[in-house]
Amino acid sequence: MTPAFALRSLALTLLGASAVAQAAPTHLSTGQVGIDFDPDTFVFSHDVTSFGSVISEDIPASQVTVTAGGNGFELNFNGYMNLYATSYFNFSPEYLTGNFNALFNFTPTAGYAITGYTVTYAGSYSIETPGSISVSGPGGGITEYSGTGNFNVVGNVLGAVAPSLTGSIGASGEISFVQVFDHYDSVFDHYEQVLDYCEVEDPSICHYRDEAVYVDVPVYREEMDLGEASLNLQSITVQANVVAVPEPEGLALLAMGVPLAAWLARRRRFA
Repeated sequence: MTPAFALRSLALTLLGASAVAQAAPTHLSTGQVGIDFDPDTFVFSHDVTSFGSVISEDIPASQVTVTAGGNGFELNFNGYMNLYATSYFNFSPEYLTGNFNALFNFTPTAGYAITGYTVTYAGSYSIETPGSISVSGPGGGITEYSGTGNFNVVGNVLGAVAPSLTGSIGASGEISFVQVFDHYDSVFDHYEQVLDYCEVEDPSICHYRDEAVYVDVPVYREEMDLGEASLNLQSITVQANVVAVPEPEGLALLAMGVPLAAWLARRRRFA
């Protein structure tokens, strides 16, 4: 064996080993379904702010766990699918996004069929107005503009084919301007005639003068209102909606039994 051939063989062997190491197809059996997926095909990312700039950061599939349960699975992001957007740092609006893309294949066990899927998005958020958060994916999502709390949003997807978990998250820290009371200004409104004096010799003769009437008018100033929002998409759960179906043998027996039952009923009626 020549040195060149040996090196080439070694390179091919290493490439083959690398390919085997990268390919990680997984099969899960749970309930009345089997689930197949390949974590190497998953794509997860979220925006982060670094030194005043927004960059998209990949989330390794190894940081995300898939756990079987019921007739489906839970995709848990373990706190990595999160966003924090704020307008406080640069006094300008900040809009951050994240994306998820994961493909799963469901196969019903013998005697069962899949009619659809229930998709649940779970996590938490906190918003200081003006700001917002959003989660969007198969089956629905959530959009909020104020408040703090947890969410557990359930949606449905029809059909036997499992939905591709392709969707996005978003968070924004925005800016608005509000009018705040500053002070009162005294502003001329109108003139009123008021008695000045009456003649001493003839009190019936009186003199009047115009007196200016002023009113207090509130004066407002504009202030910048800064907002921020944080979002943590903790998990996505997908459950197959499964129904039992007769086996082919059962259908055959049923097909034979119906005419027989009808014949027996007719015989009893004429007996």
